Amino acid sequence: MHTDGALAGFDCPTCGRTHAPDDVETTCPDCGDPVTPAFDPGALAKALDARTHDATGIDRFAPAIGFDSDSRVVSLGAGGRTVVDAPSLASELGVESVRIADEGRNPTGSAVDRELAVAVSVAAERDAERVVLPSTGNAARSAAAYAGRAGLESLAYVPSRTAFLEKAMTNVHGGDLSVVEGRYADAAAAYDSADTEGFQIGPDSPFRQLGAATLAWDLFGKQPNSPDAVVVPVGHGTRLAGFFAGLSALKEMERLDSLPELYAAQPKGCAPIVTAHEAEGEIEPWDTPDSVIGPLEIPDPAVGSLALDALAASDGDAVAVPDDDALAAAVDANATTGVEVSATGGVALAGATTLAEQGALGSDVSVLVVDPLAAAAESDILRSQLMSRGI
Repeated sequence: MHTDGALAGFDCPTCGRTHAPDDVETTCPDCGDPVTPAFDPGALAKALDARTHDATGIDRFAPAIGFDSDSRVVSLGAGGRTVVDAPSLASELGVESVRIADEGRNPTGSAVDRELAVAVSVAAERDAERVVLPSTGNAARSAAAYAGRAGLESLAYVPSRTAFLEKAMTNVHGGDLSVVEGRYADAAAAYDSADTEGFQIGPDSPFRQLGAATLAWDLFGKQPNSPDAVVVPVGHGTRLAGFFAGLSALKEMERLDSLPELYAAQPKGCAPIVTAHEAEGEIEPWDTPDSVIGPLEIPDPAVGSLALDALAASDGDAVAVPDDDALAAAVDANATTGVEVSATGGVALAGATTLAEQGALGSDVSVLVVDPLAAAAESDILRSQLMSRGI
């Protein structure tokens, strides 16, 4: 990666040090805590303005995230503006407008494609032979696709409860799987204890945050009528942290007058970030995670501290919702908006409903709801919601 451009390095909020991109793989080399992207505002403005029309997806942001003509992003076309208006939801919530960022349109059906495209590109640039990570399933599939494209091997540790589709497509893309009996925490523990060789692209990878920053630039860069509030379903906090980094850079460049309020939504059965935010304290691992929404059942978020920072800096909030409310919100949105909203996205929709009921989202507020996953990946639990209604 070139270090004389828009990406200045990675900041560690804990110890205050800034590290050059080439000195970082996952967490802070000095204290071991999560790091977050730091941008040079002037250079970033030039990089964003210099985007060429022949590039698509996150390729348009290659110079902004540390890549030049000699170090290309491994691309499958992830990214772009994926927003759909949902006037029926705006009426239900009593807000000015609701838009859905339908990130399930990405190549492997997940917003994580933005993140893994960047992380795998860095691995390839550093001459890695293999990328490794723990995953609930979506990132395993994405990593396999991008690693295959880059000519690398991939190995993901996933829990046995991972959906068949994600496990199957990981293998179809040429990726290897270590399926660990139990839930995500068991897979993550097996990954940590195995000390597997390879370039690490797990949820604590700051390069994944760079990929998530492109979502902010796609949705807010040079766009009129930017949303006042953004509701994001949160597991590890990687997407929220990267999204906030991208927004903060836009504000520092004076491309945004003010930051939107960011809201994190989690299932009630596993809500460590919500609990820490409400207590104004540090994140404590969730003792007994229990949610049918697997991508968000993360008991010990890898970058939860960065997610808390994003909520505080944007004057946002966090909300936990029951699984049944999330599934109902997703199914109803599928029927009324035409958007194939996932159960994971349903957590954000149910969170938006709760926030509106609490008065946090008023009648003059424009709301963006991020759905990070294609509904087909969670069709079984969405269908179960219909069955509970006798349909």
